[in-house]
Amino acid sequence: MPVKFESSVMQVGNSFRITIPQEISKHLEINKGDILEVWVDNHTILLEKKKLIFDAIWAFKEDILQLRKDLKANITAHVSQPLGKPLHKYKGKISITRNNLILEGELVDSKQQSIFLFSQKEITDFHLGWDNTLRRWKDSRAYIKPLRIMFRNGIDTKVVYIYTKNPNSSVYGEKNQEIYEILEEQKIGTTKTNV
Repeated sequence: MPVKFESSVMQVGNSFRITIPQEISKHLEINKGDILEVWVDNHTILLEKKKLIFDAIWAFKEDILQLRKDLKANITAHVSQPLGKPLHKYKGKISITRNNLILEGELVDSKQQSIFLFSQKEITDFHLGWDNTLRRWKDSRAYIKPLRIMFRNGIDTKVVYIYTKNPNSSVYGEKNQEIYEILEEQKIGTTKTNV
C-alpha cells in the first residue's frame, strides 16, 4: 500500500526541489548520490530508485523473425561469436527497479531513441535459454543463453529477447543470469524456466 507524505517545495536557482523524509529514504535504501527514475503524468510524480543498470541489446520476437531474412545481420551475428552480438534490433541500457524493468536505447539502424517500460504486472513469464524463435547456433551465440521476457501489451502477449553486460565488458549476455535471479526473487510472472 502506498505511503502518502507531505513535503514542501523549495526553489533553488531556476528549479524546484522537494525533500524525502528520512524514514522513507531508509526504507527505500536511498543514499546521497543515488539515481532516481522520475515518471510524470498529468497529476502524479513517481520517484523510483534504480536497482541495477547494465548495457543491453534486445529484439522483439517479430524483429528476430525479420532479421533472419537479413543476410548481413545473420553473417554479423555468426562471425562475431562467441563474444560478439547475436541478432538484435536495439542497443542501450537495461535497468531494474522494485516495480519495473526498463529498456532504454536506440534502434541500431536509425539511431531513433526508444524506451520500453515493463511493470511487474505486465510480465507474464521469463525464461533463460533458447526457443524456436531465437535458436541456439542458428540465431544466437551458442554458449550464452538469452533472457526471454513475455509481457502483456493490451490484449496481446509480446516477447523480447535480451542480452546484458557490464558497461566495461565486451561479452553480451554475461549478466542475464543475474537479471533472471532478480526477476525470480521479485516473484515476477507466473512461470519461470531456466534451460
